[in-house]
Amino acid sequence: MRPSTLPGLALLAVGALGGCTEYDLVGDVNVGDVGATCSEAPIGWDETSDPSCENELEVGSFTPVVKWDKPSWASYPSSNQIMSQPIVASLTDDNGDGLVNQYDVPDVIAVTYGSENVVRAISGDDGHEIWSFSDYTIQGQGGVAAGDIDHDGKVEIITLTTDGGAIALENDGTLKWHVSSVLSGHIYGTSDVASLSDMDHDGEVEIIAGNAILRADGTLRGAGMYGRAGVENNNVGTCSVAVDLDRDGREEVITGNAVYSPDGVTIWHNASLLDGYVAVGNFDADNQGEIVVTGQGNIRLLDTNGQMLWQQPIPGGEAGYYSGPPTVADFNGDGNADMSVASGSRYTVFQRDGSILWQAITQDASSGNTGSAVFDFEGDGAAEVVYADETRLWVFSGVDGSVKLSSDHHSNNTWLEYPTIADIDGDGHAEIVVANTAGPTAVAYSGLSVFGDANNSWRAGRRIWNQHAYHITNVNDDGTIPRTAEINWDTFNSFRSGALSNSDGLSAPDLLIGESDDCQITCGTDGQMLVYAHVGNLGASDVPAGTTVQLYTKIGGVETLSGTAILEVGVPAGHWADGVAVTATGVDAATVESIVLKVVSNESECDDTNNSIEVAGPFCQ
Repeated sequence: MRPSTLPGLALLAVGALGGCTEYDLVGDVNVGDVGATCSEAPIGWDETSDPSCENELEVGSFTPVVKWDKPSWASYPSSNQIMSQPIVASLTDDNGDGLVNQYDVPDVIAVTYGSENVVRAISGDDGHEIWSFSDYTIQGQGGVAAGDIDHDGKVEIITLTTDGGAIALENDGTLKWHVSSVLSGHIYGTSDVASLSDMDHDGEVEIIAGNAILRADGTLRGAGMYGRAGVENNNVGTCSVAVDLDRDGREEVITGNAVYSPDGVTIWHNASLLDGYVAVGNFDADNQGEIVVTGQGNIRLLDTNGQMLWQQPIPGGEAGYYSGPPTVADFNGDGNADMSVASGSRYTVFQRDGSILWQAITQDASSGNTGSAVFDFEGDGAAEVVYADETRLWVFSGVDGSVKLSSDHHSNNTWLEYPTIADIDGDGHAEIVVANTAGPTAVAYSGLSVFGDANNSWRAGRRIWNQHAYHITNVNDDGTIPRTAEINWDTFNSFRSGALSNSDGLSAPDLLIGESDDCQITCGTDGQMLVYAHVGNLGASDVPAGTTVQLYTKIGGVETLSGTAILEVGVPAGHWADGVAVTATGVDAATVESIVLKVVSNESECDDTNNSIEVAGPFCQ
């Protein structure tokens, strides 16, 4: 390479860095100026991976403790009861990069009720208050959904109202819009929750509520005539979902006895069945989805076309409406999806043929309508069920239902809520977020409780759980809604569940900083240095987004962290990520003796000796 002839810049060739194409910059270093011109893989890379790259299975502990409680708020202090599912998404720019995404501290959003009904946002690291929004029409026991509905790079919050409408809030808690009456007759008006999806993959997000579909501006796009994904004749809330059930290239609204197009046109309606709560998974040999429906004390499995495959009574569901929204996961690790449901006095896991895998005694006589979530906390390939009834937070082994946690640090009169599982403080380990109200317990709890592992060993999970009808592929890590969501059952085959670990635990990645003879450092007029680097993966398993590249500068023999950059895409096994620009700030570039680039990830690697390179100066002279 030749030095740049532009004033104030010196462009230097440097060995042992990722391959780049020469470019020119005017003025000071600007990371945004270089992304399109430096995306080549380092010289000699043949995109192979090492299948022998393995780690021994590292199993975490399961020693739950209460990390923190949020029992009260400074604003609207008489509103501190929560009977809706808390959701998790990032609302604030905590790392100062000008963006609000998965690299910021996640936040928890929920509806509280009391003398006022309030949408609350608190920080996931310690529960400090971010904002509160009160409106008398907010459903006090209704839920929220979060996602970027207007493509501004920040999530919006959707909650449904008692006036037959919906409210959209900006990420800072200000009102975006409030529509009334548009959902009348399509939701119940109490305990309703919305779902978000780009149903016809046109780049415009739809809001699904009951059997109605709203556009991102709150106007009605269409509405169905039959099921609303709630317990019929009970008025306990609706929670429908949009997925591409038949893989025809557009998504459908799924309810307990009907399926609708994005415009609300009925695709099918099984008039012989009552409505109910739903989950979707693949339980047979085809590649289409089937619908799990619970309600009126029964659980049933419907085929893609609405035909009932089987129906079974739910233990403890004798009161008729006793049955909460179902959960789908491979509970026992046999490679097949199972389904579970809570009722008035039992939590039961059913296998795909309708037979009972196991059941546990619980207490939820106040409603029998609560949901649950699934996660593999220890990384041992076995799922755990997380369920909160009136008096206890339970964690059951997915394999046999044995009790792993029975905590009385909880009370709730219960409705459709369920505990949320996410890495809410960004420390690389999942937490459990539980909603509380005064209940039939000696000690009355309120607000939220957060549980974590005493040894900080739980698997990471995601930093987002954005809606009641969560199924992993419905939302991107940064809170955007996928234009074309991947079919969830192709990869995960779960619903209201986090991703479960592989049972072998052996395959591992191997990250490295690439070496090449063709690369560059750019020096700005203010002494800044911009270094372009490539991150590769020689291992046998993929690395998710979030890998960090650190730039250290050595001056006088002292190594100082001077810049970082985060890969917003994953690095598949045997591939390079596109080049990443790292800027050193706060140093006099001309005095730097050498630079060190390091790649850092939460993933356990089979070889961590090749994660850094050092390049000797002088630079910028």
